[in-house]
Amino acid sequence: MKPHCVMMVKYVLPALRAKVALELIDRGYRVKDVADLLGLTQAAVSQYLKSKRGQRGMEILSKSEKAHEVVKELVENLASGKITIEDEVDYLCRVCEILREEGLIEEEMYSV
Repeated sequence: MKPHCVMMVKYVLPALRAKVALELIDRGYRVKDVADLLGLTQAAVSQYLKSKRGQRGMEILSKSEKAHEVVKELVENLASGKITIEDEVDYLCRVCEILREEGLIEEEMYSV
């Protein structure tokens, strides 16, 4: 069994970034702007948008409305300039707590 943090970084962090990228694109941001905002390359953002990264984590996140709310808050705060991507880890930890409370990380850990 892998530690929770490994599962979060391997599966949920890419999904979190994919969800943020998708939401920002939906708000009219260009791929270059999303890449700059998230500290990623344009190629990485493109892979998130084409579902080539983060799919397994998306399945995990889709099971939790509370986690979805944290992602929406992250997007809103990034878009409004209230936070920077350096604050992403705080949101990842919040999502981790939610997923652990809901038993979703353990469920995923035992299925690996």
